Amino acid sequence: MYGSIVSLVPFFVVIPIALWTKQVIPGLAVGLFIGAYILHPSWLGGLQAALTYVVHETTTSGNLNLVLFLYGFGSFVGLIRVTGGVSGFSEWMGRRIKTERGAFALTWVSSIATFMAPDFRIITIAPVVRRIFSRLGVAPEKVAYVIDVTATPLCAIVPLGTAFVGYMVGLMHTSLHHTNTTYTPYSLFLASLPFNFFAWVMLVVGFVLTFFARSHHKEVSPVAGEAEPDYLRSRNRVHIAQKLRQVTAAVSMETGAVGAVASVDAHRGDTKPDADKDIPDPVELVSGRVQPSAINLVLPLAVLLVLTIALTYVSGFANGGRGLFQALVQADASAAMLQALIITLVFMFVFYAFRRQPIDRTMFGFISGGNEMMSVIVLLVLIWAVSAVSSDLGFSAFCQREITRFVPHAFIVPALFVFGCVISYFIGSSFGTWGMLMPLGFSLASTGAGSLPLIAGAVFASGTFGGFASPLSDNTVAMSAMMKLPVMGYANYKTKSAAVAAGICVLLYLVVEWVF
Repeated sequence: MYGSIVSLVPFFVVIPIALWTKQVIPGLAVGLFIGAYILHPSWLGGLQAALTYVVHETTTSGNLNLVLFLYGFGSFVGLIRVTGGVSGFSEWMGRRIKTERGAFALTWVSSIATFMAPDFRIITIAPVVRRIFSRLGVAPEKVAYVIDVTATPLCAIVPLGTAFVGYMVGLMHTSLHHTNTTYTPYSLFLASLPFNFFAWVMLVVGFVLTFFARSHHKEVSPVAGEAEPDYLRSRNRVHIAQKLRQVTAAVSMETGAVGAVASVDAHRGDTKPDADKDIPDPVELVSGRVQPSAINLVLPLAVLLVLTIALTYVSGFANGGRGLFQALVQADASAAMLQALIITLVFMFVFYAFRRQPIDRTMFGFISGGNEMMSVIVLLVLIWAVSAVSSDLGFSAFCQREITRFVPHAFIVPALFVFGCVISYFIGSSFGTWGMLMPLGFSLASTGAGSLPLIAGAVFASGTFGGFASPLSDNTVAMSAMMKLPVMGYANYKTKSAAVAAGICVLLYLVVEWVF
């Protein structure tokens, strides 16, 4: 059984279920249980083994640090939103946009302050620029495209201060457990950044289309004029149901009302929730009561970045690194980022208290923001557990023996990238794609199919493709809602340039493999 085709069974389960349900977590959960059942062939034995894998992987020191970081990072964003930092920054932008070219330039420049997460960038920038570009007569899909280009592709290559960094380093940490290498998780992440070709190519393509290409395309029709496919309609209803529960919590915490949602519906003239009506984000409901202030975003972000760099350098210096870059490579980046984040959160509570922000409001932002990261945390924990199960089944040994027998080494990395693009497009999750393919990629790297940084970069690039272009991506859905565009129409609009960028990436991976 060890090192045989049986070791692929968990992945044979994960990928089809993820494609069928358009959700990665159910597939991972089923794959974990089946893998554990193969190792311990009884219902109770398999269930207990699956729980043991989850507990063991979660409580590992490095993994637990990452879980805390992700929750804390969500809390960081939540605090900025409920204290008026996002709306303040949006107003600051709005006062400085006068012309179309200037508006696009400021949209790109604004990524300096909103690079922390794609969704954060979308909710911060889109509401402001939508009104401004509408006044300037610019097609809304082009505006949405420019924001999207500077969201997922940019976040995927920023080396610190983002949720992406924490997640990516966590994947490196998990995969390196089963690989003989001198890389640390963070140093491998840094080494992989130049090989995330899709992110780099997409940024270049987006820059050219923004400033040097005239718009001769057909505009996307208004959202009301296009019927959504059944699978997208179903997904949107799930999103709305989640928002409904969030609104209940938000209004209850702020007003103490038990029947919060009923009162909201009554105010709108409804007697029951309507799945076809837009339900607002509860954090936005709360932040709408606050005086906008850009300093509530800019100062905490500056503190977080300065502390992250400083503590990472201190960690690397203590481990023998001399010079800034060498210290960053040698550092325990996960621990340094968590320490910087905790200190920043404490600073934010004190800072907002001095600015007369009620403690009820800041606690709501802290908890709501952290809870929004729970789906990512659950996803990551299941990925760790499935990776551990597949390792015990001999997944790496099987890949080393079989795949390299039939696929020439020069084609393995491009094929891995294309395979990842297909998966990420159909499941709409960059994080899910990275988690499913990284163990496979590292197994292939151990056979000489490519260097670890190259293969890691290719996996990251394939997930970035889906996060940017897929109609099932949360970013696509959020952007469509913000800009009032049909999801499928806007996704098709993005996919044209994304497909061209992906084709360029395939050629680049072939060249790198053949030359080096």
